[in-house]
Amino acid sequence: MVFLLAGASWGFGQDVALTGRVQHIDKPGLSLDKRIEAAGQEFRREHREGLYMAGYVFPARDRINMGDRRTLDTPYQVRIKSSEIKIRRVYQGKNRDRYSVNTELDGGGPAGIFLLYRMSDSKSRIVDSTLFDPDRSFVFEDTPLYWLGEADAAESFAFLTAQFERSGADELQNNLIFVISLHDSPKATPFLKGVALGGYATGIRKNAIFWLGNLKSPEGYRALKDIAGKVQGTELRKQVVFAYSMSSEEEAIQEMLRIARKDKDREVRKNAIFWLGQKASDEAAVFLKDVVEGSDEDEDIKKSALFAISQLPKDQSIPLLMSIAKSNQSAAVRKNAIFWLGQTGEEEALQFFEEILLKKQPAA
Repeated sequence: MVFLLAGASWGFGQDVALTGRVQHIDKPGLSLDKRIEAAGQEFRREHREGLYMAGYVFPARDRINMGDRRTLDTPYQVRIKSSEIKIRRVYQGKNRDRYSVNTELDGGGPAGIFLLYRMSDSKSRIVDSTLFDPDRSFVFEDTPLYWLGEADAAESFAFLTAQFERSGADELQNNLIFVISLHDSPKATPFLKGVALGGYATGIRKNAIFWLGNLKSPEGYRALKDIAGKVQGTELRKQVVFAYSMSSEEEAIQEMLRIARKDKDREVRKNAIFWLGQKASDEAAVFLKDVVEGSDEDEDIKKSALFAISQLPKDQSIPLLMSIAKSNQSAAVRKNAIFWLGQTGEEEALQFFEEILLKKQPAA
């Protein structure tokens, strides 16, 4: 049996074939909650217990890209192993068990979610979830799929956040955080902030902080700033820095600079300095040089700043390292600057070493 999932109501993509053990529950006028309930009832007609799947599409802020766009006609097989959803593609005669789901910041579009349910004693609960690309075709040979059709962002968001709170499984909650963060909903930022500041496991809170950074929005940056001022613990505060580092926006860079200058946690400062070194920013370069030249900084912080400088583009890092190696008052700092110069392998650095080792003066 083949069903077609149409994306025409959003004006995106093409129809997708759902082949195999697929049954439609996308009756007009039914809410998402009612369709979910109907799927469980349909499964229960023939099975007292076991596994089944439900799936639907929702409007997302980013498009989902699953695998190689050049092979859109290659179907994916959806199977269950150890209570986890496994999606496999048969391509050019080989099984491709690995694939990636990436987001594309191109104005949004439909995204899909498969939910795995376990029925026991006539009660159902979600045990796994995964996103899927609605531009793909899927085959269901073993576990039945109840297709729910389309859900608007508001009802999908409400349904998934309720499931997040009910779930006691960290892995499922982490999966749901990702999906919830993709919803084109103004409630996504408050939800992620609430999880980051809530009484959840550290890994879940870190995941929420990560997806706040991935929002790349003013609201997300403000939430991160508030979180940075409230959370306790080096691990979570370093995650805030990493979330900022995913953006090149001035607001995010300014917050990284603030943390690198003023944070009371030495490890968090070092982490902010490290990520600033990954930025091709004139302001970041000036700040890092100031850290190295500062008289009130300890040697460990200065070493972190020197490493960060070495990560800048060569046209920024080499002049800075040469200047520090020549004139810094600390012999340890000069030695460390020379070390990182040596790692560049650039001709300019070699000429500098020649001047030092042979006591030559630059030609007039």
